Amino acid sequence: MNYKSISQEVSGYSSDNVIELLKKSLNIHWQQTTVLTAQAVHLDRWGYKKLAAVIKADADQEHEHAAANIKRLEFFDIDYQPLTVSPKTWTRHDMVAMIKYNLESVREAAAAERATITAARAVGDELTANMMIPLLQGSEDGIELYESYLKLIEQMGLDNFLTLQV
Repeated sequence: MNYKSISQEVSGYSSDNVIELLKKSLNIHWQQTTVLTAQAVHLDRWGYKKLAAVIKADADQEHEHAAANIKRLEFFDIDYQPLTVSPKTWTRHDMVAMIKYNLESVREAAAAERATITAARAVGDELTANMMIPLLQGSEDGIELYESYLKLIEQMGLDNFLTLQV
């Protein structure tokens, strides 16, 4: 018997644009997972245990977001490989630069998630749009977190901020 997988071929259900945005979101989240995991190890090694734990939890959440994108791409039976995981470099030992890097990364993720929600809704793909809402919430929480860290550093100074992270 020759079986052809046509179960997910639903005309007009989604679009190439939605698929490409899902792939973009997947790659952003894999990059964030990689970078945040490395940062957590780096921060832990240098004694900033509290900040390392926050960053590690963020890395875990990014992994979950990547898995959500994969699950949706699998539903559409789309090949998402090879994954393009090539994050920009982040500066070790420079806390402010690291926080700014993370802030820019979550802003990029939020923009991709918003675009995916809009594109999915435009073609009537509410399930994809709804799947992206918790991811967008997580990214917006990250924006709030990293902006608050920068504000704390501005108000109390880097040395005092780092003292609280031990």
